[in-house]
Amino acid sequence: MSKRYRALNPALRELFGGRTRRIALDAGFTCPTRDGTLGVGGCRYCDAGGGRAWSVDPEEPVREQLRRGIERSLARDPKTTRFIAYFQAFTNTYAPPDRLRRIYEEGLSDPRVVAMAIGTRPDCLAPETLDVLGGFSRRTFLWVELGLQSIRNETLAAMDRGHSVERFVEAAHALREREIRLCAHVILGLPGDGTEDMLASASLLNDLGVWGVKLHNLYIHRNSRLAHDYREGRLSLLTREEYLHLVIEYLSYLRENILIHRLIGEAPGNRLLAPEWARKKQDFLARLDREMDRTDVHQGDLSGIDGRLSG
Repeated sequence: MSKRYRALNPALRELFGGRTRRIALDAGFTCPTRDGTLGVGGCRYCDAGGGRAWSVDPEEPVREQLRRGIERSLARDPKTTRFIAYFQAFTNTYAPPDRLRRIYEEGLSDPRVVAMAIGTRPDCLAPETLDVLGGFSRRTFLWVELGLQSIRNETLAAMDRGHSVERFVEAAHALREREIRLCAHVILGLPGDGTEDMLASASLLNDLGVWGVKLHNLYIHRNSRLAHDYREGRLSLLTREEYLHLVIEYLSYLRENILIHRLIGEAPGNRLLAPEWARKKQDFLARLDREMDRTDVHQGDLSGIDGRLSG
């Protein structure tokens, strides 16, 4: 069944001529909100793993992580023919240029790797770092993932993000000037953000010409600082139905050429405190498809409408 939004995996399959899987990597980086530069606890919604996949051993060299990751992927799906080196955990540009070059080279050490994805922060893209990224972008299919998360600076400050919306916009322009693809992360349901705020971020991403978007529902890591607020009853989460209809409306405002990398957040079962419905990703996505069919909504249907999104 064809999707009513532009899903990432079919696009990658068409681009590379075969089934493509991401291999999560942890190169031993940290974040400025963890090492004392901007703070020590990280973002309030993060746990100590910094987004690290459960299967990754950060003590192993990147080259070995890549090899093991490809082996695991082939054991699950032998028809996979292409792989993406995904530097996922923490801030993957937070190091001197020479170290970044060495690490990224290891990410390309297997000839079956056809692309590289690098997760980082908008305030960790100095000109010399952008030069490194630009060099690898000319060698392989590269995209950079940046967290916008919210369009409200007040929300970003409350979550201890350590950067502003304006800094994200600057980073997006800098990447675009170097023709580096950008995948933006947005969290729906952060405390303080109303529906208008959340939908307004779609307009911003349209204007910035981003290549991809990851939408996340706010979920609570068991060991995050936000977990304390949730346990104390100071934080409410979106229900499955609320999030479902919010995602559909968000997609309708997002331009149809933007690739959708993710529509629901994921956390290993033993690290997820709430909401319970977030454990059933495939059920949610199937329900989303049915509801978009029922309501006859496509990604981009309302992307040319300003109104509520112009503020």
